[in-house]
Amino acid sequence: MCTATPTNTRATPALHDVPFHITIFLVSLYVLSGVTQPLLMELAKQAGLADKSCQIYMQFYYLGTASVVLLARSDEQLSWRTTFKTAGIACVDIMAQTMNYSGATMAGPTIFAIIYSSVTIWCALLSRVFLKRAMSSLQWLSVLVVFIGLGVTGFSSLNLGPEVMRGTVLVMLGSALHALMYVLSEMIMNNGTEVVSATKYCAVYGSSACSAYFLWQMFYTRRHFGELILEPMRMAGTSYGYALAVLFAIGFMSMVHSATFFHTVKYVPGGATSAGVLKALQAVLVFAATSLAFCDRFGGEEMCFTMDKMISLCIVVVGVVLFGKATEIGQSR
Repeated sequence: MCTATPTNTRATPALHDVPFHITIFLVSLYVLSGVTQPLLMELAKQAGLADKSCQIYMQFYYLGTASVVLLARSDEQLSWRTTFKTAGIACVDIMAQTMNYSGATMAGPTIFAIIYSSVTIWCALLSRVFLKRAMSSLQWLSVLVVFIGLGVTGFSSLNLGPEVMRGTVLVMLGSALHALMYVLSEMIMNNGTEVVSATKYCAVYGSSACSAYFLWQMFYTRRHFGELILEPMRMAGTSYGYALAVLFAIGFMSMVHSATFFHTVKYVPGGATSAGVLKALQAVLVFAATSLAFCDRFGGEEMCFTMDKMISLCIVVVGVVLFGKATEIGQSR
């Protein structure tokens, strides 16, 4: 998903360059689509569509991301060299998002949202390693705060059973690997020799990942479709119409999230602070929505409000917002 917090925020056009109400509407769509994605993955699990070897839900997820190509038709074509590099980075993100959303179906949307909001911090740490980007003392402090929050999440998941714990570990690893994808993407987009637009890059990246998943569906899922997809659907009482509705909803929200991200980055003032606040806001809303929609209906305690989760969420949100503010202060100097 082409939606991580930018690790190198440049000056953006003023908010009045576009109508205020349009910006508010698109930013709201960006946040809403980010909130609904883990919830839709949980619905896919309950419908029997979340077999971890088939990954049929990820096919629709990347189909939505690849749909950004409709917004990039007028952009300049990428060179073959850059296209192949982008496809390679897409392979990295396939592993990352497979871990993230497989982990989400095991650990539940609330734990997923708390951990996934740390992508911003992982981007900063990996940028320090690969891009040699300096970090201020306040940024290092915010990183420490976030990892304390993640530690609280990890320890609390030990009490929820081995599957939830495995899911927690998968999301932690997937979030770090997803952040690596963004850092590698920045290295390509800012290579200094070729103009690479964000929409064109996202379209090529999404199309590459979508194609890879399609091959997997043809060579693996097709042979096991009955036992791994149709049989779980039958046991869950899922109709074909409902299954398609859930899968296409995953794809549609992925497309909306990717498309509205570009407007958010370009027109919303505040730079990294705004991006950090939006990422934290998504985690809070997923936390609340999961408790309201799924607690005592699906799964177990991982779906419900607990004090451990609330403490972890508050610590991570404070760390992410603090990091955004520290980044903005550093850029203004």
